[in-house]
Amino acid sequence: MVQVFDWALGDAVPAVISNGQKLVAAIGNFDGVHLGHQQVISKARQAADEAELPLAILTFSPHPRAYFRPDDAPFLLMDRQAKIEALAAQGADIVLHIAFTAELQSCSAEGFVRDVLARLGVTQLFAGTDFAFGRGRSGDMDILAELGTHHSMAITPVSLVPDEHSATISSSRIRAALQSGQIALASSMLGRDPVISGPILQGDQRGRLLSFPTANLSMSNLLAPAFGVYAVEAQLGEPANGAKLCGVANIGVRPTVNDRGVLCEVHLFDFDQEIYGERLTVYVKDFIRSEAKFNGLEELKAQIAKDVEAAKRLLPQPSLTA
Repeated sequence: MVQVFDWALGDAVPAVISNGQKLVAAIGNFDGVHLGHQQVISKARQAADEAELPLAILTFSPHPRAYFRPDDAPFLLMDRQAKIEALAAQGADIVLHIAFTAELQSCSAEGFVRDVLARLGVTQLFAGTDFAFGRGRSGDMDILAELGTHHSMAITPVSLVPDEHSATISSSRIRAALQSGQIALASSMLGRDPVISGPILQGDQRGRLLSFPTANLSMSNLLAPAFGVYAVEAQLGEPANGAKLCGVANIGVRPTVNDRGVLCEVHLFDFDQEIYGERLTVYVKDFIRSEAKFNGLEELKAQIAKDVEAAKRLLPQPSLTA
């Protein structure tokens, strides 16, 4: 079971390492936990096993981009819980969210190594070759390696991972692929399906009137892919514990009825249970069509029926009876 901690510069270290426990760590933002991130974590996991030490993932909360540009549109590829689950699946023993604050922002490269990494008991550190840290991003991997020698800390840079076209896999490229509806491209860089997850909201139940009830998720803190209709699979509760359900999702602002902000509205096939407030994880499988405005509810209802049939053709047949 992964242990999760929130920690800020100046705080006491978490109890799990307060007794002098050393750590092997991987550090980065890890938004999306894509194939490049997975390579960093895999190298760190191997080293942790060899050293018989816990593997800690050091990440930042909020994401530095959100800290420096708070008025930007939502850009995260996954929420906190989905990120923890993805990191745990890669073998993390500890996930430590380092608070990105004014104090951390102003910390020098030397101070970061001394007051963050060394204080947290890091004895081996793995990061992508493009990792930068310290005030004004003044520290790079070469500086980190030099500073690490003063704290008996081994630093291992991990090469960035290219795709089949020799372009570097990155969270930014995945965001661009999703926003253009290129789900297969995003999936190939993630190494799995893109996910949207969160608690199911109480809606206006208009979907029931259309004979297509939906489970609605807010997209207020997540990157919205291209507005439109998607074939999806979904799981309730902890992803490891539930069978996947098939469905169709509309992601957008519902121009035919009203604008309640950007929502992911999921109609699950052959499913009719009250699940408000439960956590739903949606796996985006394929793009069906762009979001459109219709001339009334009957036209909308007819189109949803077509979307359902299109999704069923795209999704694995055995899952349709789940």
